[in-house]
Amino acid sequence: MGTGLGYKCPKCDFKFTAYFGFGRTFPMEYAEAVQKAKAGELGEEIQTFFNEHTDGAIDAEHVVLCCEDCGHFREGMDLTMYIPNEKKPEKLEHGRWSVSCPFEGAHYVSWSDLEEYYTKYAEYPHICEKCGGRMKILHERDDMNLLCPKCRTPLEESGMYIRWD
Repeated sequence: MGTGLGYKCPKCDFKFTAYFGFGRTFPMEYAEAVQKAKAGELGEEIQTFFNEHTDGAIDAEHVVLCCEDCGHFREGMDLTMYIPNEKKPEKLEHGRWSVSCPFEGAHYVSWSDLEEYYTKYAEYPHICEKCGGRMKILHERDDMNLLCPKCRTPLEESGMYIRWD
């Protein structure tokens, strides 16, 4: 289950909806992200991580990414890298993910698996496509402090709240 929060600029017409969490297609999205990471499509650091830690995992939660330098923001995946801890079983068993997209037998690591069976290894180095600065990960529970990309006014919550999937 994921959530969405609406933001708007009080001075101009800019609006932004931030989606957080996991949707019903999470197992498929997780598998695709791992495949891209292993193929080098998400950068050398995460590809090296999977080469060195074949049993490693990532956090594929939907988040907002915000540049610490220029303030540019966008949606994306967290992609923090994790290694197994001593509690991790030989094989993680997953039941039905959702009624509409069960993904039984699919390989994925859920947020609860990360909490119980993994230890944080490294944060993914999200880089701003506008200025090359470091982007920080913002979760639903964080203060957004986003500035309007049109007029640089602080965005306000619009009152829109969405539960998706």
